Amino acid sequence: MSRRNNKTNQKLIELINQLKEKSRETGSALWRDVALRLSKSRKNWAQPNLSRLSRHAPEGAVVLVPGKLLGSGDLEGSPVVAAYSASVGARDKIIAAGGKLLTLDDLMKENPEGKGVVILG
Repeated sequence: MSRRNNKTNQKLIELINQLKEKSRETGSALWRDVALRLSKSRKNWAQPNLSRLSRHAPEGAVVLVPGKLLGSGDLEGSPVVAAYSASVGARDKIIAAGGKLLTLDDLMKENPEGKGVVILG
């Protein structure tokens, strides 16, 4: 018997299913972990600020935010960030710093194994 899905956003449901499928294909636990985090209630999703990203993200790593990235704080360096969603301020600051903002779909296509990806949440 399959588990009942409480999500109503069809795009989110499809993304969660794609993440689980990618985890089965590649054997990478990263995608399964992100799928489980996005399956939880939205109140429990990560909502880090750019200042937290600057403090905790290692240099040269791709930072994955399984939730919404907020634009409060200053950004150091030019990070590559993948997030389910990002505020307008966060997008502007990342692009102004020379960084790159990806969707989770884009990150799965660019890096199917999930190597060098750090979850910030």
